Amino acid sequence: MIIEQPTTNNQELIKQLAVQVGFDDCGVSKADHLFEMEEHVNRWLSNGYNGEMSFFERNADKRFDPRVLVPNAKSVISVILSYYPGNPEISTKSPKISRYAICPDYHKVLKDKLHTLLALIRKEFGKVEGRAFVDSAPVLEKAWASKAGLGWIGKNSLLVNPKLGTFVFIGELIIDLELEPTTEKVEDKCGSCTRCIDACPNGAIVSPRVINTNKCIAYLTIEKETPLTYEERSSLNGWCYGCDICQEVCPWNSKIVVYGCKSIRPSQEILEITPEHKKTISKVEFESLFKSTPLKRAGWERFIINANS
Repeated sequence: MIIEQPTTNNQELIKQLAVQVGFDDCGVSKADHLFEMEEHVNRWLSNGYNGEMSFFERNADKRFDPRVLVPNAKSVISVILSYYPGNPEISTKSPKISRYAICPDYHKVLKDKLHTLLALIRKEFGKVEGRAFVDSAPVLEKAWASKAGLGWIGKNSLLVNPKLGTFVFIGELIIDLELEPTTEKVEDKCGSCTRCIDACPNGAIVSPRVINTNKCIAYLTIEKETPLTYEERSSLNGWCYGCDICQEVCPWNSKIVVYGCKSIRPSQEILEITPEHKKTISKVEFESLFKSTPLKRAGWERFIINANS
C-alpha cells in the first residue's frame, strides 16, 4: 500500500522522530529529479575530476532521480549527525588521520538509526516501504540535505550546517510515503570567504564547489587504487588517511561543540595512539585497533606506506 496523504504537520513529526532516534537534525524533500545538479556533475565528470572513481560514471539515472533507485519513491528524508571530536593529536600531529575516520564506522551507526526511524514511521503511518542510504549508493546526499533545509553546499563542496558546521555525517530514507517538504531553506552564507580554497595545499578546490579529486589528499590516501607517484606522496602534507584542512579553516567550524552521540565517539585507545606508533603499528594491532572504524578500508600496508611518506 502506498500512502499519499500529506498533512500539514507530518514533516514536523518526522523531525521529532529523527531527533528521538538520535539524529541532530532532519529535513524532508519531494522525491524528484535533481535537474539542478545534473549539469554540475556531468561537467565535473567530463573534466576527469573523479579520478579513478569510475563508479561516479555509472547509474546516472539513479543518481539524479531517487524514483529510479527506489520504486514508488515519494519523499527523501535527510538526516545529519555531528561527529566533531575536537582536535585530538591523532588528527593534528603527523601522520594525521581525518577526524571522521577515528570514529566507529558511520555507515553502520547511521544505518542502524535510519532503520529505527523507519520502524517508528511505520508505527505512525502504517505500511511504508523504502530504503536507507549512507554513502553506499548513487545518492547525491549533500544535495538532498541542502534541499531539505539542513544547510548549504560550501565552497569546499561539503554541507555546511549553521549550527553544526561541516563535521557531519549524512543519511537518507527514501520512502513511498508522501510528506510535506521542508519549505525553509538555508541561505548560502559563505559570502566572499575563500579560506578553504586558499588553504588547500594542492589546489584541489579549483573553483567554488568544484574539486579536482586527482589533487585531493583525501582521495589520494583513501580512494586512489593505483600506487601513488613520488609527487603524490610528497603532496600528502602529513596526512596518512583523509584530510581535514578545508574544514579546519572554515569559519563555520570555529565555534562548534564536541558532539554528544556516544555511538560515534572514538575509543580512548585510538585517541592515545602516538605519531611514532602510527608509523610502526603491526598488522595484527592495526586490524584489532581500527577494525570498527573506516580506517579498516585502507588496510595495514597502505596505511603504513602513507604514514611513513
